[in-house]
Amino acid sequence: MAAGHKINFVTGKGGVGKSVFAAALALAKAQLGEKVLLVEIGESSYYQDFFGLSHVGHAPSASGIGFDVALWSGETSLREYILYYLKLEKILSLFFENNVMRSLINVAPGLNEIAILGKITSGIRKVGPPLEYDRIVVDCYATGHAMALFKAPRGMMEAIPFGPMGRHSTEMYNTIKNPEICSYHIVTLLEEMPVVESLELGAAIFSELAVQPQILSNKTLHPPVGAESLNKLIQDPKFSDVDEFAKYLKASLERQDKYLLEILAATGQSSIADLPLIFSSDAREIVGRCADREFVRTL
Repeated sequence: MAAGHKINFVTGKGGVGKSVFAAALALAKAQLGEKVLLVEIGESSYYQDFFGLSHVGHAPSASGIGFDVALWSGETSLREYILYYLKLEKILSLFFENNVMRSLINVAPGLNEIAILGKITSGIRKVGPPLEYDRIVVDCYATGHAMALFKAPRGMMEAIPFGPMGRHSTEMYNTIKNPEICSYHIVTLLEEMPVVESLELGAAIFSELAVQPQILSNKTLHPPVGAESLNKLIQDPKFSDVDEFAKYLKASLERQDKYLLEILAATGQSSIADLPLIFSSDAREIVGRCADREFVRTL
């Protein structure tokens, strides 16, 4: 394990571009010389299709653009944990092929979340197979499910305060609460529902972990003209052919400003970092241009 590696959790409402930002952060850190693992959690891989990879699975593999990528689910993480300690594949197979045990695993409150979070923090806690990375960037669940992930260790600690489970849960909780190790990034669009969910999630993360997450906006418009120039276009009959577009752009900028001010007022920040709207269908180009943003490189 790389000593003292960092963990970046990236979340946000579904569809806001959190996966693109997570990949951009992984690329930016890899370009700065770090050995980086980009982890997506769940049952299926977004990055496999996004980057055109042949396979993304539990074992880390090369992304082709400078960092490794892996897909960790509750079951694969739990399987690895049990196998690491039991050392016997046959016993592991009996455990997971038993219908009663599988049913218990599927319904046990927080068990999948604990298994995934246990895997993510295992390198720091020196539990299980070593993770030889300087940084792990986690493309996390969307808003509500992400909060369930972050709450899982405390819930397990309270339910089972003693024994190995209690000890591991306490270690996980202390790890994700440590701002020297873990950072939290909430990606939003400057639109009503994404902003509302982002502010609620940010407040919930701070309440649970006492760590202040970073809210950043994606697909932000930065046109080369301001409101005054747009008003002139709208009012000048010589530019009637672009009149409707100018009105649309002006309304979009006003909406952006409205929700930006809401975020600033709620968080007390003087500004928020943003990623621009990029007109490209090439995954590597989009991620590369986002990775070039100075604030991404300094996270």
